[in-house]
Amino acid sequence: MKAIKYEKESVLIQDGKIKTWVDIWIENEDVICDWNKNDFLMSDPIDVALKKWQDNLEHFEDAMSLAVETLEKAGIIYQDENAKWHQTEKYHIMKGSIMIK
Repeated sequence: MKAIKYEKESVLIQDGKIKTWVDIWIENEDVICDWNKNDFLMSDPIDVALKKWQDNLEHFEDAMSLAVETLEKAGIIYQDENAKWHQTEKYHIMKGSIMIK
């Protein structure tokens, strides 16, 4: 699993053929993460495969950790010495997506 692109509130994760966005935001000084896609067409094989992958708790935990780490390394969010999460100045001025090399 790897991060391949990020925005100020989301990270695109790839695991094999699966690609999905993880949304991240700071609420009450805590970092919150969730899947970007929660509505699936069960007649679409790609959606069925993505839903099955996202329903795996291990994938959820790994993707959320990777997404937080990605935005932290990018200087978008940070955790202070009291374990409180914050947005950086870069968060407020960032526009668009950035590919990860």
